[in-house]
Amino acid sequence: MNSLFFVTEKRDGRIKGRTVADGSKQRLWINKEDVSGPTVTVESVTVSAIIDAKEQREVTVLDIPNAFIQTNNEKLKSHHKTHYVLVEIDPDSHGPYLTKENEVSALHLEILKALCGMMVSSLLFCRKLRKDLEQLGFKVNPCDICLANKMINGEQFTVLWHVDDLKISHKDKKVVDQFIQWAIKKHEDSEITKLKPSRGMVHDHLGITLDYSEK
Repeated sequence: MNSLFFVTEKRDGRIKGRTVADGSKQRLWINKEDVSGPTVTVESVTVSAIIDAKEQREVTVLDIPNAFIQTNNEKLKSHHKTHYVLVEIDPDSHGPYLTKENEVSALHLEILKALCGMMVSSLLFCRKLRKDLEQLGFKVNPCDICLANKMINGEQFTVLWHVDDLKISHKDKKVVDQFIQWAIKKHEDSEITKLKPSRGMVHDHLGITLDYSEK
């Protein structure tokens, strides 16, 4: 799989660049229907936002940093065209594994983590996130498997997600704070992968502005 680099302008004017794997090559042997990751439905986002406002919940939106690279990959091997760079950097480690394909040098790598752009990455992360939430006692909604609830202190805690974009809500601010601390401990591993939750009354979530400043 080749690498692709995209530069986009966010809604707030920030410029974001990302390098992704060209997963289109995988369509030769993987059916899209078998690996598509589920995402929260529009109805769930809308109804949960209404409940948030009605119950005056504490709402936070957060984006899991580098979510895919923290997810273990299924057994998959990749033809790496930049093998000459690896061999030049460390010939003793990589040189012995060079092979020939159609008279062209090639180096095969086993991808240990899910990479952004791979067809299966979203599904793998969804499974991982669901397992993590269930270990915390959340129950996944049978009508929408990207929405989970848990009763804490007699009130409902709701988590819904679209890939790595989460919206969480509970009436008690301390409960929300505890979840954020759990997410930081779970997903932050360096200065680069900082989790930056959106706090307050107005949030930008999935291209929607959620404004809770008025009852």
